[in-house]
Amino acid sequence: AMSRAMAPKRPWSRPSVRLCAGILLLAAACEVCGIPLAQPAKKGDGHLRKKGPRLEGLDVLGIPSGQCHEAWFEQELDHFSWGSPDKKGNGSRTWEQRYFLCEPKSAVKKASANWRASSTASAARRPIFFYCGNEANVELYVNNTGLMWENAGAMGGALMVFAEHRYYGESWPFGNEAESTQLERLRYLTHEQALADYAHLILYLKQHLSMLDSPVVAFGGSYGGMLAAWMRVKYPHIVVGAIAASAPVLAFGAWDDRKYWAAVTKDFGPEGGCSATCADSVRAAWTPLFSRGSTPSGREELGRVFGLCSTPKNAKDVQHLALMIAMSLDTIAMGNFPYPSTYLSDPGAPLPAWPARAACAFMDRAAAGDELSLLASLRDAASVLYNASKSLKCLEMPKDQSYAGIWDYQWCTEALPQESYFARTGDTDMFYPFSRSKRDVDKHCLRKYGVVPRRGWIEESYGGLDGMRRSSNIVFSNGGMDPWSSGGINASLSDTVISLWIPEGAHHLDLFFSSPEDPPSVKAVRQRELDEIRRWVGQAPAGKGGGGGIGRVQ
Repeated sequence: AMSRAMAPKRPWSRPSVRLCAGILLLAAACEVCGIPLAQPAKKGDGHLRKKGPRLEGLDVLGIPSGQCHEAWFEQELDHFSWGSPDKKGNGSRTWEQRYFLCEPKSAVKKASANWRASSTASAARRPIFFYCGNEANVELYVNNTGLMWENAGAMGGALMVFAEHRYYGESWPFGNEAESTQLERLRYLTHEQALADYAHLILYLKQHLSMLDSPVVAFGGSYGGMLAAWMRVKYPHIVVGAIAASAPVLAFGAWDDRKYWAAVTKDFGPEGGCSATCADSVRAAWTPLFSRGSTPSGREELGRVFGLCSTPKNAKDVQHLALMIAMSLDTIAMGNFPYPSTYLSDPGAPLPAWPARAACAFMDRAAAGDELSLLASLRDAASVLYNASKSLKCLEMPKDQSYAGIWDYQWCTEALPQESYFARTGDTDMFYPFSRSKRDVDKHCLRKYGVVPRRGWIEESYGGLDGMRRSSNIVFSNGGMDPWSSGGINASLSDTVISLWIPEGAHHLDLFFSSPEDPPSVKAVRQRELDEIRRWVGQAPAGKGGGGGIGRVQ
């Protein structure tokens, strides 16, 4: 739930992500992913429709990885109610969900041959890797989920499916964003509806691609990781296992949300490779910021120091400036990868390798006792994200002060976690004191959406830690540099519900394409994840799989 880009905003606000270097138009009877697909269904009668171009030569980190096919699936708008059948025989309104069918380009034939040679399984048991799309355009995950791309070929030539979450990307249940986000139509935006979408799509594909016996492994990171884990809990007959990376499945109910911003702060200290004074310098900068924000002349000075496009007019604008800086440091922590990355920034403007260290390098330059120097250093630290392109002439404060977009509705209904609402202490973290009462949150949600959060719903639905302990075949991976690990499962619960820890890992680092800069810990975690997947899909060598391993026990 929890990714960000320039200014900062969630990936659904990002410009379209480039999927491939070249696009080839499909012939009328092409094959996708090595499997013959049915001819496109006529509008209104089916599911694999709007047959688009095959996307060749997906090139991420210089790796020519394979090919994809964009397709659309006719979903039920509401999986949990019934209505009078329409002329098509549907019991309720339907809509078009976007997804991608993908396969590695070079390794599939060889891998499939090895699979047949080393296993008694038939080709019909070719695994399916299913990415549970989260709160963004699904192309973001097609482009970045290297754990699937790099290992599908060797895993029996696994078919990869990337499904887009309803109300995100291009999957608008009422045709477009404006129509779909009308207040009375948002009630269909729930994680349960999304899970039912995925279950319905998987069963359809297995039937129509003659893959009824194929084991399905769910993948996901962040909110997608939560969905992957919940898919395994709720639909164990459909998915045999789940890789749930950076999934804060415990960030509900009695969870102490102050832990989140304390975890952000850790990235800006020695554990993140920064100086021992960096976090203290950030903490010290808030006092001169707010003191200047209390007078007209001080606000003019803040506008000049931070290079704002417009001068803050009042104390509320100064609070917005402070939150914008805090959210930029939050994004830098989530994107604290060992190599340059555009995953959380705008395309063409990557965050540098270890961006928290880059931000701290600016904080360390502040002249002792000079408040303006300290504020300028805070500005430059935030600009590691905000002006990653180094081309902005001034900084525009975002209008959405929830920093959540439509995700704010999911916070206001099912209390899916959103860190801009989390408490900050200024003591256990490097920020300024902030808290928002349940009453204030309820007033905000009522005013904006006419609802209040159902705060106990997720725990009632999945049972928290005890519920996860009763499940099986789930890998929860978390990283020491990822703030969302504060709401994750960081100790193995059983031999088959395991926790893997990446000390140097930021937000779901293990899901990305491998890189020469990867720390040994993420390499080991990926290997363990692959061992578990092999066990789930029946490819584990003798003695592989099961419990133990490199989970962190707390």
